Amino acid sequence: MLIKDSIFYRPDWRWHNFLKYLTNNLCKHNCLEKKIPSEYCYKESTYGSKKSKKNVNLSTWGVTHKKRIQFARAVCINSPNYSVLNFLIIPKTIYNVPFFGVDFVSLPNSHLLVLDFQPSLKIQNQYNDELLEKLIKLKNNCHLSLPLAKKMSADVASFFSPGVIWSKLPKEERSDFLIDNQLYNSFKEYFDLYLEILFESKEANIELQQELINGQNNYLKYRRDNDPARPMLSSLFGKEFTESLIEEVLFTT
Repeated sequence: MLIKDSIFYRPDWRWHNFLKYLTNNLCKHNCLEKKIPSEYCYKESTYGSKKSKKNVNLSTWGVTHKKRIQFARAVCINSPNYSVLNFLIIPKTIYNVPFFGVDFVSLPNSHLLVLDFQPSLKIQNQYNDELLEKLIKLKNNCHLSLPLAKKMSADVASFFSPGVIWSKLPKEERSDFLIDNQLYNSFKEYFDLYLEILFESKEANIELQQELINGQNNYLKYRRDNDPARPMLSSLFGKEFTESLIEEVLFTT
């Protein structure tokens, strides 16, 4: 797992509690660290004008599970203007389980927040009524406090479930309160539910497993081609590093 004295475990990083919850619970399920090429594990850079240079650092890590998880990885970014926790679980395709996706991004003027069980198949083929009911209830409870962001385009929405939490908050004290309380509690509930489903699922038949492989590949290709973080990453770390990171770490198995 991450080194315990990492900057991303410290309270001055916006998402440290979320990261700790992820890593602690993956440890409880006997996940094993997956080696990531050293050039992506940690990177420092600077951005801004010559008169106002700012430091930014990026750290990645990944884990696997011999039976349940093909690859789970996090990308963490810290700087004066940007603070990011991007996390994805790619489950083994012998189980009919969606991805678990977290994209919490603090920009200079706002926070963009996305949390979901992201489908690799059509909704009706991957979520039973009970799961959908639980997810939508969790979503609705969260959005009693967190405002719902503008409607996604149909193309983008097809890669999310009806239970997606999707919010945009201004950078202000009230937003900090909502993130530290409502969002954090909803995040824990989502992650607990996901791990419960992931580790209790039965093996799918061979035909469905092939559909899951195809569905996961389609999702990962879409993300590689259309990752909305590409402009931000390129501005902070350069285009060459960004393209390599997206291709080799972010959306690969």
